[in-house]
Amino acid sequence: MSALAAAWVVCAKDATEELRRKVAIVAVFFFAATAVTLVSFAMVGALALPPADRPPLEAALLWIILFFAAATGLPRAFVAEEEAGTGLALRKTIPAAVVLAGKTLFNFLLFLAMAVITIPGFLILLDWKAGSPAGVAATMLAGGYGLAVVSTFLSALVARAGQRNVLFVLIAFPLLLPLLQAAIAATIEATAGGFPATALRVLVAYDGAATCGAYMLASVAWED
Repeated sequence: MSALAAAWVVCAKDATEELRRKVAIVAVFFFAATAVTLVSFAMVGALALPPADRPPLEAALLWIILFFAAATGLPRAFVAEEEAGTGLALRKTIPAAVVLAGKTLFNFLLFLAMAVITIPGFLILLDWKAGSPAGVAATMLAGGYGLAVVSTFLSALVARAGQRNVLFVLIAFPLLLPLLQAAIAATIEATAGGFPATALRVLVAYDGAATCGAYMLASVAWED
């Protein structure tokens, strides 16, 4: 079996198990829907900000919601294998880098599904104006991939740790902070109607560096 086919098998396995148990999907979507609803009360209620002052705050809130919603589901990529007792079998049959690729693909698709729920909520409940839909879409793709690959790698790193939830948060914050800053800047520019070329280049560079680092260290993080 080729590496690409094996990665797709891992992704399909995770998707099948998640659709059966619905642990990550329910947690992610419930958090995203609740957060968007609560934010909408503050943004368009009696204390609503003037429309001209909203874009920076809306962009920050959007990525805060996306980040914390993703943090409820994406880190379970490798943790679920250890909890189910299938981690050893997976390590013996498929290389760590291939497993990382398959689980990253699943987490990326999960992030996109979450964005499909969150962004319409912003458009409807907060009266958010996406001046450049292409810019917003490109930002979601680039930012979502970086979030998926880093979260998946960190899941492998902390899968067998005792306090893995706390450890994940402590490690993820400094690693994902540059990604979130670039994603927020790109979203602000896209909201204003421009295409965020500079911020997207930063996101693509971050994605490339994160991908190289994750796949170089995949076997060390999960197998050792």
